[in-house]
Amino acid sequence: MDTTPELPTEIRGFIDPRKTCTNVYEILPNETKLYGTESLVDENGVPEPSWKYGYWKEAELLLLAQDPSNLRTIQERQDNGHPDPFGAKDWRVDENGNARRDGSETNRNLHWLAQQIDCRKLYGSAFVGLLKHGSHRSDPLPRGPAVEKYKNEVLAWVLDRTPNLRAIACLEIRARDLVAKVILDRAQTRELKKRVGSAVRVGKLYVIYLRHPSPINHWREGCGLDAWRHWQKLACDCDFPILPEPWKWQGP
Repeated sequence: MDTTPELPTEIRGFIDPRKTCTNVYEILPNETKLYGTESLVDENGVPEPSWKYGYWKEAELLLLAQDPSNLRTIQERQDNGHPDPFGAKDWRVDENGNARRDGSETNRNLHWLAQQIDCRKLYGSAFVGLLKHGSHRSDPLPRGPAVEKYKNEVLAWVLDRTPNLRAIACLEIRARDLVAKVILDRAQTRELKKRVGSAVRVGKLYVIYLRHPSPINHWREGCGLDAWRHWQKLACDCDFPILPEPWKWQGP
């Protein structure tokens, strides 16, 4: 598995002039990942290479989500001595062995879908390491001209360092719109925005608009079998092999 490229000072040193967010490198100066979700973890908090996440030079599919991480959560993990405060949460069970029903369930849903597509993947967020302030889903997102410029430039940087990339899955509207700004023209943008499942090709890249796989989108083609038909379209259109599902979908 190839590792994250060295991050330039333009990424590590970004500070939002409007203070709507905090760059993860402000509080974790030794962090080397660009995306906290580059490698998902199993029920023991251990990365599982067979899942094929965390690739860069060899990545074929970029899974681009739309939500920022939370500053308070990262700080609490840091204060508690977590070995990887910016890393993905243990998404199957909590510390007591019980099934999770929190934000990490999004990763469970995504994994159920993505594992069936047999290719090398990079999983990240449109907001990269920009941490929102507050602790609730409804708290304001990072915003402003400087933030938008940063997000655009970082995505372009990522695309320059994933030479084998064949497809981008835009997981909901904010990810879709970011990709459109960076690489699509007006006609391609209109086509991509038509509906969930819409896809366009730009050069060697295939771009598809999918629902974010969070629990709140369970009834809106975001999870399970309703979502799988769109993910299956991605696999078929890009000639990615499709594997049997790792477990039967049980719903939220």
